[in-house]
Amino acid sequence: MWLRVALNADSVHYTDPIGYSYVDGPNSDEYYFDQIVADALEKDGFLTEMWDKLDALFDWGDCDFFMPDKCMIFKAWLETRLQKEVNPIIRPVYEVMLDYAEKAITFDTGISFDF
Repeated sequence: MWLRVALNADSVHYTDPIGYSYVDGPNSDEYYFDQIVADALEKDGFLTEMWDKLDALFDWGDCDFFMPDKCMIFKAWLETRLQKEVNPIIRPVYEVMLDYAEKAITFDTGISFDF
């Protein structure tokens, strides 16, 4: 399971017609996490929140891509979530997600998720 953020537009790839996008290439950062963290994210309600708030398409074994507009909503959700008590196993993941959301907004790119 991983997250990737594009650090410039060259690392964002769009399908034709645009329906699915992904991040790949040297101008990206990536973060990997294991099944223990993924299970903790699910117990924390992360997937349900993303489905409800961002119409996220991912579930276990799926990928999704957040464009900058979704990253703004995602960033606000993460900032609110991090103000509450968070399982210490997933706090670092939420902090990386927040960093990636900020980068995606700054560079006008996006974040790829693979669960």
